[in-house]
Amino acid sequence: MLSHFLFESSVRGDQTAVVTRVAATSWSELGLQTQAIFDQQSSLQNRRIGLSFRALAKSYAALAALERLKCDVFLLDGSLDRERALDYCKKFRLGAFLVPTDDKTSVDICELKDEAEASGPGSITILTSGSTGAPKAARHTWEGIARPIRRMSDGTFPVWLLTYRPQLYAGLQVSLQCLADHGTLVIPDSDMEPRGIVELMVRTGVQYISATPSFWRRLLMFSDGEHLRKVPLRQITLGGEIVDQAVLSKLERVYPAARLVHIYATTELGRCFSVGDGLAGFPARYLDGPLPDGVELKVEDGELLVRSSNAMQMYDPLSAVPSPTSDWFFTGDLVDIRGERVIFSGRKSDMINVAGSKVYPVEVERVILAVPGVADARVYGKASSIAGELVVCDVVAESNVDPKTLREQILSACRAKLTSPQLPRLIKFVDKIELSQAGKTLRSKSA
Repeated sequence: MLSHFLFESSVRGDQTAVVTRVAATSWSELGLQTQAIFDQQSSLQNRRIGLSFRALAKSYAALAALERLKCDVFLLDGSLDRERALDYCKKFRLGAFLVPTDDKTSVDICELKDEAEASGPGSITILTSGSTGAPKAARHTWEGIARPIRRMSDGTFPVWLLTYRPQLYAGLQVSLQCLADHGTLVIPDSDMEPRGIVELMVRTGVQYISATPSFWRRLLMFSDGEHLRKVPLRQITLGGEIVDQAVLSKLERVYPAARLVHIYATTELGRCFSVGDGLAGFPARYLDGPLPDGVELKVEDGELLVRSSNAMQMYDPLSAVPSPTSDWFFTGDLVDIRGERVIFSGRKSDMINVAGSKVYPVEVERVILAVPGVADARVYGKASSIAGELVVCDVVAESNVDPKTLREQILSACRAKLTSPQLPRLIKFVDKIELSQAGKTLRSKSA
């Protein structure tokens, strides 16, 4: 997998492999880093190892070296302070903790005690959460994590922009897809503003981007349209959140020549399916039988269930939750079958209880985002002593739009298309919608 691509990196020599704001690393340099780490850390073979995974070239070199050493690698958020990262290492009883440094070849290493038994063949474990509690640790085989990658034809060296956190499943998939084709991975700073991201894309000639709908809405909203059109995009991929028709239509207008795709994937299930017809949701025929990638779908009580050949091996035995006992995975995503289309209704966990009626934010947002003049929106619940919860909406208006007029247009659209419990009782205009570290709209409820 990754180790094969990097140990054989001479195929592109001095061509750029990874670009960040401050540095560009060639394929030959990346290969030398990989070999140096492999040689220096041979004692880590077949052990449980934590890797501080920052968005820089040496993180990929270290990951490739650890794969070749058949380690059980735990990807830790590179932004964690050392004390928090070591707490995770101790929780999962890892044998050592690696931190890539600014030096061209070495890594810092901290040996740990009380190491648990490793799997033997090696694996890669992704922490799905943990900001408010103990994280779930999804263990994948190296083969399984690479299975969804589709190599391009020889001689095609794509330029990808990395928008996801590199240690998460989506970020890892984008990186592996790019490096498998010996392309160039462009990594913006995590706090870079949309205008700066677009300037970086234009300067580096980005051709492929995979990002959340929330990321795309922000990019479209805060970037100059003419400058955006200078990015030579060949493919736009959306994932990580429910994809609405409004953002698909906007992207199609800005980049009519680019292929537009949205994918469904999770950390536990891996990549499940993609849709490329420009419409929200997915064809109902996907429910009829196995899909080409060995994925099966079904709906029970309105919830999407998935059985996937790309799924994780298990949750690590020291994870916060036990591994599933069935091949069918309850995704928590609710869907509505409308004729020949399956439309996502929202997450079960996002449900707003309005006087006993279930309201899902995505259904309300879908109506609001379709109103001309609305650039972005977030719907959430606000505690109420009378109704339990009320529906609240934060709205970002497009420039030169009168908020008072837009408020009336939003309410008119909602009254025409939504039920009484779904109607927003409070609409607030804000400068931007806050996103999580994964680039998704934050769904926390307001007290």
